[in-house]
Amino acid sequence: MEATLTETDLIFGLHSIAEALKNPKRGEWHIYATDESLKELRKLHFDNKKLAEDIETSILSSHKLQEEGKFQLRERGFKEQRVPSQIFLVTKKLEEKSIAAIYESADKNENLKIMALDQVTDIHNLAAILRTAAFYNLDYVLISKKGPMNFPPSYYRIASGAAEYVNLINCSGLPKALNKLKDKKVTCLGLAEEATTTAEEVQGSAKTCLVMGSEDTGLSNATRRILETFVALPAKGSIKSLNVSVAAAIAMEKFL
Repeated sequence: MEATLTETDLIFGLHSIAEALKNPKRGEWHIYATDESLKELRKLHFDNKKLAEDIETSILSSHKLQEEGKFQLRERGFKEQRVPSQIFLVTKKLEEKSIAAIYESADKNENLKIMALDQVTDIHNLAAILRTAAFYNLDYVLISKKGPMNFPPSYYRIASGAAEYVNLINCSGLPKALNKLKDKKVTCLGLAEEATTTAEEVQGSAKTCLVMGSEDTGLSNATRRILETFVALPAKGSIKSLNVSVAAAIAMEKFL
């Protein structure tokens, strides 16, 4: 049975498209591309081999491709934009895992690494963090987002394929989830500018959840009340703050 519009993802970016095509958990792939962009995809990611027979392909002119891209964006309620690299993919959404998956992993996995994002709402920052999480082989990225996880194609482009490898979990209440993780012997660390605890002081915990707040307000009061240990990234220059995705990358290196 063919997936409906609400059951599909619209993916931009050559690398993201390639990783989605390699993911057996997807399926019902449909590539829209110009002849040249399809050749580029095959050259860069598939050793110039033909794509699998179950991957449907529509070869369009550059103008027709952009028009089809705008149509796909409008139908999903996304802002119209130009399709980069003259290629995009429509494919089945990945199955969303519930917060129970993290709790189960905490019971079984003695080397669990989680990044939790508190009030980080910018989609591009989330995508960049997910890409770094894949680089560091984190098990989960935990967010608290209202509504379904319906992301625009630019999210997948910036994540650069990481969406296929890192489990992104959406929970209704982050403080409650952190409390549950603490009960399961997961060390929960909050990143805060005022903290004095060093990386050396917190190393050694096999099961760790690093919690980051938004750039504007940091960790919420509700989350702060749950956390017992706070760590910081001390500045060495005049600028004391970082973009949240950059801070996340440094924090993963230091604390996870």
